[in-house]
Amino acid sequence: MITAVTEFTVAAPAQGAFEDHFTAGMHATLTDVPGLRDARLLRPRKGAHRYLAALDFEDDAAFTAYTSSEASRAAHADPTHSLSDDNRVTVFQSVMQV
Repeated sequence: MITAVTEFTVAAPAQGAFEDHFTAGMHATLTDVPGLRDARLLRPRKGAHRYLAALDFEDDAAFTAYTSSEASRAAHADPTHSLSDDNRVTVFQSVMQV
């Protein structure tokens, strides 16, 4: 399994709008992506300003296909990204799963 994690820094005044727009964008662009097992937006529990968007793909081929897909282009063109101060993507390969 391949997991792509995007970390967003979002100032407190913009967090509600960020959550609303980002989750709507995820529903609009990720629903039918082949090989996508799960997509989550994670909110910090207390006081922090960093959100995580985690996308789990069946394998490297599914992740690679997504990165060049129309769904990926649409997701990354979403103006919600402007509500964050910065973002960083890290891609992980699963070593173990329970």
